Amino acid sequence: MTESIAAQPIARGLKNVVIDKTALCLIDGEAGRLAYRGYDIHDLAEQSSFEEVTYLLWHGNLPTAGR
Repeated sequence: MTESIAAQPIARGLKNVVIDKTALCLIDGEAGRLAYRGYDIHDLAEQSSFEEVTYLLWHGNLPTAGR
């Protein structure tokens, strides 16, 4: 006997995804603010390289000169 399995719809993007809290970023749409790990995105864009921001996202702090 063969069982029939109904196809499940595929959710695209972030539809129905809810995240309560994260230490990675802060988004305040009303104030127009975006921060990664406590650093304002505008400061990071002006003063940090791509590699430094990647390090920040992975490790939680900006790299020092010795790293």
